Amino acid sequence: MIISKKFNLEVISNKIFFYDSLSFYDRWLTTTEDVDAKETIKKIANNQIDWLIVDHYSLGVTWENKIRNFVSKIMVIDDLANRKHNCDLLFDQTYNRKKSDYINLVSKKTKLILGSKNALLRSDFSKLKHLSVKYRNEYKSINSILISAGSVDNENLTSKVLNALKAIKWKKNPVINVVLSSAAPYLDYVKKLSKECKFQVNVLVDISNMAELMLRSDLAIGSGGTTSWERCCMGLPTILIVLADNQKKIGESLFQAGAVITLQEDYEIENSISQSIVELMKDKKKYIRMSHNASKICDGYGAKRTVEKIYYMTSGKVHAV
Repeated sequence: MIISKKFNLEVISNKIFFYDSLSFYDRWLTTTEDVDAKETIKKIANNQIDWLIVDHYSLGVTWENKIRNFVSKIMVIDDLANRKHNCDLLFDQTYNRKKSDYINLVSKKTKLILGSKNALLRSDFSKLKHLSVKYRNEYKSINSILISAGSVDNENLTSKVLNALKAIKWKKNPVINVVLSSAAPYLDYVKKLSKECKFQVNVLVDISNMAELMLRSDLAIGSGGTTSWERCCMGLPTILIVLADNQKKIGESLFQAGAVITLQEDYEIENSISQSIVELMKDKKKYIRMSHNASKICDGYGAKRTVEKIYYMTSGKVHAV
């Protein structure tokens, strides 16, 4: 995708290095920060880098200190607030994230862009937000459901959701849209399972029209992550299933805000999903309230504001984006 957009792409092939001695997130990097930094420097040393933007749970101040002399400015994308950073700009789109969460993790000179209002969403979402929220206020029943458990869905949550939907006695069969990547390991299994359902299941692969899909959906079922802010922007009531530790804060905060129904992935998850849907279908006021609460969390203009901040820090002038 990056290459198709005419950008240059350099790939670092880190070999697994003392794998058993690495911490949980370092295993995602497959090596140490020191080794990764050296490999990165080899790729960028002969270029003038105005901004280096880093988005990786395994990288922190150790990596950034080594990179610092080879770039003009560093922007960090994070949502854990669990490690120190040496950066000029830190971006964290976690709902209700506060400056105090980073007070001992970055320098006083570091600029912060915090909160889900700044979520990095494509412009499609802000364009369709008003229409989507209006549609929720006219809610009558759940006829269209969007399943989005992460593009890869390593946990095969999609299949569990489909089984949960099969257990419901529908008055009118819904239309189910499943979104997955072509790299999803359970894609073929999901396609097979979808054919066994009595209701219509569309398995959509490598799509680029998520905002439009959300607009046409009455309910979303999926995991946390960036998709959470997309669903909030569209005012789409959601059953959010926490699959990993880094999704717990998202699930808890959005539940407290009344924007989602949060469930923990466990052996009873299929039954929990079924019950939640049935209860929501019976409670129109709760449905509309969830939509309203969600829509207040993200307006869809976060990417625009963030780019303007980067421009300002680069040139001292605000550019219209």
